[in-house]
Amino acid sequence: MHVHVPGAALLVATIGFGATILAGPASADQSLARSLAESNVNQQYVVESVSISGVEFSRYRDSRLSSGLRRRLAGLVGAPCDMAAIGDLSAKIRSTLHLQDVREHLSRGSSPERVRVDFEIVHKDYSFDLSVPRFLYDSDQGWTTELNASARAHQQSIEVGLGSNGDDLVERFTGFSTRYADSHVFSDRIGFSIGIEGYHDLWNPATRRAVAAESSLNDSVAGASNSFALYRTRRNIAPAVTFALSRELSVSVGASFERMGMEAPSPSGGEMSMSANVATADVNFGYSVEDGTDLQRWDGRYGLRLATRELGSDYVYSRQYLSVRYEWKSGRRIVSDRMIAGMITGHAPLFERFALGNSSTLPGWNRYAIDPLGGDRMAHDTVSCGYQFQQGTAEAFYDAGIVGDGDRLGTLRHSVGLGFRQSIFNIAMAFPVYQGRIAPVFMAGMNY
Repeated sequence: MHVHVPGAALLVATIGFGATILAGPASADQSLARSLAESNVNQQYVVESVSISGVEFSRYRDSRLSSGLRRRLAGLVGAPCDMAAIGDLSAKIRSTLHLQDVREHLSRGSSPERVRVDFEIVHKDYSFDLSVPRFLYDSDQGWTTELNASARAHQQSIEVGLGSNGDDLVERFTGFSTRYADSHVFSDRIGFSIGIEGYHDLWNPATRRAVAAESSLNDSVAGASNSFALYRTRRNIAPAVTFALSRELSVSVGASFERMGMEAPSPSGGEMSMSANVATADVNFGYSVEDGTDLQRWDGRYGLRLATRELGSDYVYSRQYLSVRYEWKSGRRIVSDRMIAGMITGHAPLFERFALGNSSTLPGWNRYAIDPLGGDRMAHDTVSCGYQFQQGTAEAFYDAGIVGDGDRLGTLRHSVGLGFRQSIFNIAMAFPVYQGRIAPVFMAGMNY
C-alpha cells in the first residue's frame, strides 16, 4: 500500500505496519511525511476530509457503496489518521466496486495537524454491472422503475435499460433504452455516443380530456393541433459528440431523430406517424471551491433542441432549458439551491413540454392537477437545508414553481417538506400549499 504526499520524490520512510510515505525536499509535506512515519496510528494528525477520486465521499454517486461503507468513511472524518483503517477501507472499496485498484493519497489539511484522505480508484479494463437507477413511489402518481445493465471495455461502454417512467413527462412511457459511448476519440477530450430508445406511451384521463378540448379550439391554427396529438409509441436515435474543453466545462453537439406512431389514423386509413427531428447542443459546467471545512460547488447546464424542416421534421420548434445549482457544505451542514427554467417557441410534441409536480419539482403536487398538457414556459426553484448523520442526511425543503402556455402565465405554486436521504435512497413527506388546507403526499425510493 502506498500513501503519496504531494511533492514527494526523494525520501522513503517506512511505517511499522507496512505503509510507505514518499517525501521530497525540505517542505511542509516532508514534515508531514516524517511525522506520519514516526507513529503507527498517527495520533497527532486528524482526518479533515475524505474523498473518492477527488469527490467528497457523501457526494460520490454509486449505488454499490452501501450505507455501512459510507458510515465507515464518515467515521474517518474527525478521527486520528489510522493508516490500518484507511488501508482496510481501500480494500473494501476495491472489492465492492469491482475495481482494479484503489490508491490512498494523503495531503495537508487546512492546518498543520490536519490531513485530507483521497481514495483514487483505478477501473478494470473490463467490467459489467447491474443497477437500479430509479425506483420511486408517489402516493398520488404511482411507481417509476428502471433497471440498467452496463458493460465497459477500456474507453468504450454500452448500457441497456428497461423501465416504466411515470414521473418525468405528461405521459407514462414504458420500454427500453440503449447507449453506446466511446470516451476517447482521437484524444481524451473528445467522446462519441449514440442512444436508441423505444417506448410505448400511456395517457392519463386528465390529459386526454385536455387534448380533446385543445383540439377543438386549435383545429384552425396551423401546427397547433399537432402539438397536442397523442401517440402510442416513440422511437428515437440520438448521436452526439462531446468536447471536454476543461475539467469544469464540456460541450456536446448532436441530433435526435424521433418518430411517433400516432393514435389518430392517417387520411388513407392506415397508421399515421410523425417525426420530431432536432439538432441538439448542451453545455455543462461544474466548479468547486474548498476552504478548510467549507465546500462550495456550482453546477450548470444549458440545453438547446432545434427542430427544422431541413432535418425532415413534421414539427418546427426550439426548446431551451437552463439548470443552475449551488451547494454549500460546512462540516455536517448542507444548504443548496437549484433553479431551472425552460422555454419553447413554435409547436412541439407533448414529450417536449415542461411538467412540474413530480419527485424533483413541486413535490406533493399532482402534475395533472397543475397542467395535464404541460407548458411551453416554466420556472422552478428549490431550496433545501440538511444535516448529515452517520446514518444519512435529514433535510427540509421549500419549492416554488410556475408553468404556463403562450400568454397564459399559470399560477405560482409552493411546496414544503421533510425528507431523509441515505446514499441514493430517499424518503420524504411533501406538503403542497393550497389555500386553506394541507394535503401531505408520501414519496419514497431510489433516485441515482
